[in-house]
Amino acid sequence: MLLTSEYTFSSISGLIYSPHEPKLFQSLLNPFIFRCIDGMLVDGNDKNLSKFMYRSCCQRDRIGPYLISDMSWLTPFPVNPLAVGQYVNNQSTEHQANVAYQEFDIPADFPFHLRKFIPNNFYSSSYENEEIRQTRVIVLVSLRNIKEGEELFSSYFTVVH
Repeated sequence: MLLTSEYTFSSISGLIYSPHEPKLFQSLLNPFIFRCIDGMLVDGNDKNLSKFMYRSCCQRDRIGPYLISDMSWLTPFPVNPLAVGQYVNNQSTEHQANVAYQEFDIPADFPFHLRKFIPNNFYSSSYENEEIRQTRVIVLVSLRNIKEGEELFSSYFTVVH
């Protein structure tokens, strides 16, 4: 992933799975699954079965003509250019991490008209206690000043608390 500003944040887009939900077939040969501290998973793969599943769940959860999550990150022209954090490379001895992951839950009372920009959706449509759940996003936060055009690297095992 290349950066276009001095400071950055981005997010990992994708389908959110609770620990008990099935994900075997989606996980096969899929390097884009991010495991959260609480065991939830975010599948950020924009190809194959993962792409089909994400689109299907977004269409399932729409309210009339209104989408409640962004599907444009699956296209060459995303509406939210910050929704492509899953393309960050892992740090190495030659390239130290310059971004870190931060888990964040968008509150259930987040304005409805802005939900169409959130690039995450739940695999399961069931709601606990018939209430709308908080939407999990994984945000990438810069660890230092990053120059324009610099590639982003993270430690896949580091989550900021």
